[in-house]
Amino acid sequence: MKRSAFAFTALIACTAVHADYDAKMEAQEVAQRKAAAAAAARKKAETQQRIDAMNQKGMRDALGKEAEGKSDAEVKKIYDAKIAGYKAEAKKVQEGGTPTGVPASDMAKANSQMKSMTGKSMQDIQKMSPAEQEAFARQMEKQYGGAAK
Repeated sequence: MKRSAFAFTALIACTAVHADYDAKMEAQEVAQRKAAAAAAARKKAETQQRIDAMNQKGMRDALGKEAEGKSDAEVKKIYDAKIAGYKAEAKKVQEGGTPTGVPASDMAKANSQMKSMTGKSMQDIQKMSPAEQEAFARQMEKQYGGAAK
């Protein structure tokens, strides 16, 4: 009797499991997930396309006449080269060099004026940590009457 009751219970349990499985519904759910994933991918691609178009417009605006009649790839190459030049110039100045177009004598004169007024040259100020720059700025505000408002 125990065996037959166990077999009967197992048969009912297995039948219930199979009764819950609906192949048609499962296929619909898979199709819905695929459609949702495709829609998300399409939306992501459209967003990226808009971002790329805005970046390209920004580069063309920044280059002005230099970008006229050029392909997108040429504009990007010119823009990247121009930005690399700006970065190199900034690094040169940060390391104590003279900016392009500024005579070295003018730079030396500005440095000496800065040093006589504050006790620090421009290079000294650039080498300070942000906290040191803040403290220096507060000191200069006290010494010379505060920040302009």
